[in-house]
Amino acid sequence: MKHSSDNTSPTTLDADLAWLKNDEPEIYHLLLAFDGDLDALRWLKRRGDGLFLFVEALTGAKEAVDMLQDHPAGKLVDLFDTIAHCEVEEWLRERQPELHALFTYVRGDNAALKEVKHKKVAFKRVAEIVRAKYRAYHEEDADGMASSAGTSSLQEGAAADVGCLIGEMHLRNHEYLKAIEAFSRAIAMDPTPDAYAGRARAYRALAVLDDHAAAQLRERS
Repeated sequence: MKHSSDNTSPTTLDADLAWLKNDEPEIYHLLLAFDGDLDALRWLKRRGDGLFLFVEALTGAKEAVDMLQDHPAGKLVDLFDTIAHCEVEEWLRERQPELHALFTYVRGDNAALKEVKHKKVAFKRVAEIVRAKYRAYHEEDADGMASSAGTSSLQEGAAADVGCLIGEMHLRNHEYLKAIEAFSRAIAMDPTPDAYAGRARAYRALAVLDDHAAAQLRERS
């Protein structure tokens, strides 16, 4: 099962890329996460906020796009370092052209996205958000930014977990099936009390709707 049905992520990762795992572990886990690998997504989450939110945003989570927009540039250092110091440019250009184009655009090539075949709004918006924050980060004092980066990681099991936040947003919008899906993904990544409690509330709310629908059908029969 893919991480998302949005299909804004780069193409499917080849099965045997042990060399990439050794040479560029961030790129390796990034591509696996795009392809739906939750272990890779956990690895990125432990690495920092940037790569994790980047994957969530590109794979169709609108709330993650908003969080990426609101996140201070200094808390996305892991993403910026990956973009700035990619050592597999030629391979990426050939095998993952959309991701390569996005990286190149973020680094300053205005024409890079013109070669991207799909026109997904989310892809372009994420590219623009990351580029603006990348520039802001490099315009700031590097030492000052680095000192704050160490405390920036999203804490596993906390209510601020992206999966739980997405679930809560769907609950508020009465989108109970989407809430169940979001909390279930959070549980798969990190089984916390918040995630289980959120999914239980979503199931209960859905049960109320189902009971009401059943009662209406009985009245009509």
